Amino acid sequence: MKNKILSLIKMIRLSYSSNYSMKVANNYWQSTNITHTSMNEKQFDFYFNEIFKIMNPCKNEYMIDYGGGNGEIAHRFKEAGFNITHCDLSLQMVNNAINKYHLDSCLCKELDNTTYNKILFHNAFFYIHPTLIENFLNKIYKKLKSGGSLYLTDTVDFEKRENLGYGKIYTYITKLFPIYQIPLAGFFVKSSQLEFLAKKIGFSVKKYDSWGNYRSHWVLTKEIYDK
Repeated sequence: MKNKILSLIKMIRLSYSSNYSMKVANNYWQSTNITHTSMNEKQFDFYFNEIFKIMNPCKNEYMIDYGGGNGEIAHRFKEAGFNITHCDLSLQMVNNAINKYHLDSCLCKELDNTTYNKILFHNAFFYIHPTLIENFLNKIYKKLKSGGSLYLTDTVDFEKRENLGYGKIYTYITKLFPIYQIPLAGFFVKSSQLEFLAKKIGFSVKKYDSWGNYRSHWVLTKEIYDK
């Protein structure tokens, strides 16, 4: 019971404090070099193939894997002959991407003014606090060329959280405090909020089902002419 109460208190803190949420997420990612706890090469191949179908890239396009972990997905695009760079908030993962996969990589906060045709944000968008989503989308909008797209792939979907099978109490609590992962400060993404903010900024929005029954893909495309 004590652990449940402590977990609820932490969920409340994460929901109401973006600073606390960012601190929790940053502390986690700076202390690990594991992108996903149980991933192997075949699973990364699966992710790459699924992402490739959605992005359908051309060889002349310039892409970035934003928040790309150790570079496992970006490496596969590079091996297939595509022009892709990589960034992450973890210095250790950036160094892994450079040393292991020889990727053009840097910390996300150190990106220059380069603009891209396609920006991939795979399995990571839900670590952005809901109150910071608009600022993030504005930042990405400026990083895209006209007609370019942001791919929020395998993002945990607020409307699909019952598919996790955690029961009615969990579904009710997450309605009030939409936390997906407490230790990592991960949030369920609400379609209505994302679509409203994206369209406000100037994106068109498409949503697709993911291979995971509690996840979705969102594709946000910058209009051909800036607002």
